[in-house]
Amino acid sequence: MYSRLNKFTLITYQNLDNDERNVFTLLYQPLLGQNAYTLYLTLWSLIERSKLKSPVYFHDFLYDLIKVTPKDFEEARKKLEALGLVIVYKKNDEYLYEIKAPLTAEEFIKDGSLGVYLYKIIGESHFEKLINLFKISEIEKEGFENITNNFCDVFEAVEEMINVEDQLLNKSKSKLTLETDFDFELFFDGLSKNYVDKRKITQKVRDAIKRVAYIYSFDEIDMQRVFMDAITKDRTVDLDVLSKSANKWYNFERSTNKEVRKLKHEQVDTTSKKSSMNETDYLNYFKTVSPIKLLENESGQKAASSEIKVIEQLYEKTSLKEEVINVLIAYVLGIKENVFPSFNYFEKIASEWSRNDLSTAEAALEYIKNRNKQMNQPRTYQKNTKTLPEDIKSDWLDDYIKNL
Repeated sequence: MYSRLNKFTLITYQNLDNDERNVFTLLYQPLLGQNAYTLYLTLWSLIERSKLKSPVYFHDFLYDLIKVTPKDFEEARKKLEALGLVIVYKKNDEYLYEIKAPLTAEEFIKDGSLGVYLYKIIGESHFEKLINLFKISEIEKEGFENITNNFCDVFEAVEEMINVEDQLLNKSKSKLTLETDFDFELFFDGLSKNYVDKRKITQKVRDAIKRVAYIYSFDEIDMQRVFMDAITKDRTVDLDVLSKSANKWYNFERSTNKEVRKLKHEQVDTTSKKSSMNETDYLNYFKTVSPIKLLENESGQKAASSEIKVIEQLYEKTSLKEEVINVLIAYVLGIKENVFPSFNYFEKIASEWSRNDLSTAEAALEYIKNRNKQMNQPRTYQKNTKTLPEDIKSDWLDDYIKNL
């Protein structure tokens, strides 16, 4: 926590205009809350407009000025940092705060995360009211021809170039920073090189992908289908479409999950047939059914592209045989109550099975039974055993067959 006696200086590379103040007040304030809102405007006011820099202050002065405790100040400052409005530098016990201007209203809404958060916080009707405040009437140009001269029409070409190293006045806009463990290597593996030009996947595009994935809780596989919707004819990425596509798929997934639950109640005939199967029948089933067919049998619908991709990865990135992969899929669906997780979840269990050289469905089922027995024994008998993932059920196979 900051000491009251810590010094700080404020710097910026522009002055705040009225439009930016309006954006900050109407769009940022609901996300930040009152303390962070007041802090930001106060920091701007402490900067000398002609120098774009403040004198040296003590934090004690700032706490008293805006009537906050050191803890309140730190929480407010972190919110400003998270939205890219303040950058913090430190040297020994002295702080340097670089103040950034807000995004424009259009940039804010199309950011892919800020607009979504605002929508969630204030609701659709209030969101529309705020957006209308920033809309401008389209200026009629019909019938007019653009006859504007360009630079080359007016000025002669020059051979010499100038080298300016000094810092000049510049609009240094805020930038939302987000640290996630999004795996771009996994993400790109599932994209066709015929449609995606990795040279056009700039840092800005990567940041947008991470933000969308974070907000909607999409994994790398989910983001592949979202991303493909946003690819243009020249293989660039339309970030506005990326955000809209994420929302579309999010709503689709929610409606699909409802349909899955409905289908589960309607599968009376299928359920009665499967419940008559014994363990031997099930072994034969695991050995003959395709993984995708098994998945569709359990979910009652066509396998999603993201689910198919995970199955493909199980073939490509693990050494398990098909019948063992089938047991793995059924096993995970039983654990996760028919919610299909990402490849990383499957990989954790697949790695364990590979290390134990499980090459048949029988071996996989026997391994599960033995490990479950070990888990159910008193702790003294588990001294030399490895631990299983926490959510593995001890009576998995029996429950699985009963439920089917």
